[in-house]
Amino acid sequence: MKNKRYLMLQWIKEHSLILKLIFFGSVLVFVANQVANIANGMSWQDIWQRMGQQSHMTILLMILAGLLGVTPMLLYDWVTIRVLEKQGKPKMERKEFLLAAWVTNTINNLAGFGGVVGASLRASFYGKQTNRKMVLVTVSKVALFMLTGLSVWSFLTFIDVFFIQSESIFRSYWIWLFGGSFLAPVIFFFAYLKRKTLFSEFYPKGLLGLLLASFGQWTGALAVFLTIGKLMRIDISMFSIYPMFMIATLIGMLTMVPGGMGTFDVLMILGMSQLSVRQDVAVVWLLYYRLFYYVLPFLTGLLLFITHTGVKINRFLDNIPRLFFQKVAHIVLVSAVYFAGIMMVLLSTITNLSAISRLFQVLLPFSFNFLDQTLNLLVGFLLLGLARALSVKVKKAFLPTIALLAFGILNTITRTLSWQLLLVYVLILLAVWLSRKEFYRTKFVYSWGAILFDASLFGFLFIVYAIAGYHSGRFLVGRITGNHFILFPSDDVWFSGLVGLGISLLALVALYQYLAEDTTTLGIEYEKERFDRLLETYGGTATSHQLRLPGYSYFYYQKGDHDQVVFGYQIKGNKCFVLGDPIGNPKMMRAATNQFMKRADCLGYQLAFYKISESYVVMLHELGFHFTKVGEAGIVDLATEDLSRLSQQLEYQRLMKEGYHFTWYDQLPEELHQAVNEISQKWLHGAREKYFSVGRFDESYVLSSGVGIVRKDQKVVGFITAQPMTKEQAGYDLLRILPEEPEELADYLLANLFIVYEKMGYLEANLGLAPLANVGETDFSFFQEKVMHIVYNYGNFFYSFQSAYEKKLKYVDHWEGRYFAYRKGSNFGFATMQLLSLIGKEKGNVPSLAEEVLTEL
Repeated sequence: MKNKRYLMLQWIKEHSLILKLIFFGSVLVFVANQVANIANGMSWQDIWQRMGQQSHMTILLMILAGLLGVTPMLLYDWVTIRVLEKQGKPKMERKEFLLAAWVTNTINNLAGFGGVVGASLRASFYGKQTNRKMVLVTVSKVALFMLTGLSVWSFLTFIDVFFIQSESIFRSYWIWLFGGSFLAPVIFFFAYLKRKTLFSEFYPKGLLGLLLASFGQWTGALAVFLTIGKLMRIDISMFSIYPMFMIATLIGMLTMVPGGMGTFDVLMILGMSQLSVRQDVAVVWLLYYRLFYYVLPFLTGLLLFITHTGVKINRFLDNIPRLFFQKVAHIVLVSAVYFAGIMMVLLSTITNLSAISRLFQVLLPFSFNFLDQTLNLLVGFLLLGLARALSVKVKKAFLPTIALLAFGILNTITRTLSWQLLLVYVLILLAVWLSRKEFYRTKFVYSWGAILFDASLFGFLFIVYAIAGYHSGRFLVGRITGNHFILFPSDDVWFSGLVGLGISLLALVALYQYLAEDTTTLGIEYEKERFDRLLETYGGTATSHQLRLPGYSYFYYQKGDHDQVVFGYQIKGNKCFVLGDPIGNPKMMRAATNQFMKRADCLGYQLAFYKISESYVVMLHELGFHFTKVGEAGIVDLATEDLSRLSQQLEYQRLMKEGYHFTWYDQLPEELHQAVNEISQKWLHGAREKYFSVGRFDESYVLSSGVGIVRKDQKVVGFITAQPMTKEQAGYDLLRILPEEPEELADYLLANLFIVYEKMGYLEANLGLAPLANVGETDFSFFQEKVMHIVYNYGNFFYSFQSAYEKKLKYVDHWEGRYFAYRKGSNFGFATMQLLSLIGKEKGNVPSLAEEVLTEL
């Protein structure tokens, strides 16, 4: 006997796959046959019509019921976690537990595949800092009890059908109910026998918790099903239909199909038809049940799982995926806000916008419309203003944008609601949430490119409104669109809108003022002692002396409350123009530049560096800057140059014989101030001083360095000011002579200055920038450098570039490149124009802004 039993079990084991296929095939044939019969007896048109009859409130209540119905299943994971903690797993945070429990149960509820998916997900969530094999064993034990609650319901239903509802039509299913009633006792009896071994960690509270979890799971499913039927107002006693629900659920689960899909539905339709429920109504009821109890929770769990997994992937890839989606969401949000603002202004201007183009017919359903012209204009212009602030990532614009979008969305969906519209608004709100960390700037600063774009946009809208005013009440659209609609509003409506337009513009100005206000400053004013201390410690640069002039601001980088580096800059538009290389500790240049960039960026400014060295521009390029060459600085080697030959030149000797003589002053005497000032005024010839990048005549500035004076017959006719740079190098700044004096006097001053520098121990003299020299000379140069090369060769009508280079050439031993660097993403043309404007802002009668940027003499 035992041998026959063994052989039978062996045969079943060997042919288990075939037997499973036969079983599932028979179930599939049964379901397919019944579905075909059901489909022949109903109209799909009736089904969609029935689904369309449900109100929005009914759908929302069904959604709520479905989400609440799956919550009892979280108790499975509560028991699992407690058992694992007994086995040594570290305690899990509540937030992490709720996420894992919801994801696991909602996904397993629809796509469990016999509990394989649930076990895998629980092993993934709960396997951290513990043995994954131990987790899988525990989860497998938990899975044994998932039908115990259904078994209890089978017993209760069996009692009800046979002893309470004695005339129930479902008594013929007693064998299923009776058999299902034994599942729980058998499982718990087995657990009792193994209470000291297999189920020692569960006994007894864990077993009770699993029974409550299973009972809650099937009670929740029944509650959702009955609630949906109640909300659909189906004329049937819920008390009379619940036995069929339990029977169909039990049979469906025994088929091991996820959620009893197919078997449960067929049995329910057949059972409800016996209770006089029409098949189309039963199908709709089941569709809603499947949708709100299985599909919707599954989608929420899947979304949370993708988000959770995305966080892991994001960490592994150093935050790159999050930054990508954040930037995409930011673009979507800005585009959506611009679209909403433009459409609202157009709707306030043109009464029948949809009559103009088919494009507007498609776009109009997705726009906001408050049915009030003034409110449309006000909200529209505010949205346009906020869109600009959002595009530059101003933090203060985020909450007002959310408020306006929420106001517009609620106003729209309460009047007109479609699934397409709701989907679009959900995507916009998702973009708002994903882009929330993109906004970090503390104030709004207009860039020239943004001004040009917004001016064009507002100009277009104002022109459209002006055209509407001109044509208001004058002619029909028939002259344009075929005598069907009036294109423009009446006079009264237009003038009412004009008042609204004025209010909107005032609100827009107030919004920009609010966004631009911030008490935080980027730098500080000039502090002589602090500035001099850095120069004494680390030495100066080719432009450090010019930073003593009024008008500059200063950003200090500190480490341990000690100044390490200082940047001198001036602001134009949204650009912060730094003059020359920073001054300070060479080892701290990268860290200082990084901090300066971040501070400026948070305040809405972009850094740009002018007249910087090759070594520093390479570092800036590594930090994300583009650059272009603007010329070369001529360097005289005083250690190797034979300066005595300069004094032997014929021009030098001639000037000496004519009575010119040179005097050097470490500080200009007070009695010479007036004479030097008069020479400077005559040399300017009515023009104002240059403002940025070069020196200008300022009394305190002239007194801060040595001055060389040239006299003729005791009359001061010219002067040259020293420009201290580094310990080995010095240059000159102001070289000015009376207009009637010979041009050779400039060379005379330079020659004497070189002799003075040699006596002071300087090794090099810096002759300053030769504008555009050796820029863009090859076929592989940058485009902007090639343009500069053309200006260098053919721009002599407004500045003698080649002449300036040749005058320096006779002294220079070698050349050093000078560069203009600007942030990536910045427009070179706008950056250059801002620099030109900054240099020329204090000028009067000047032939050209280009000369101001490039002239150093």
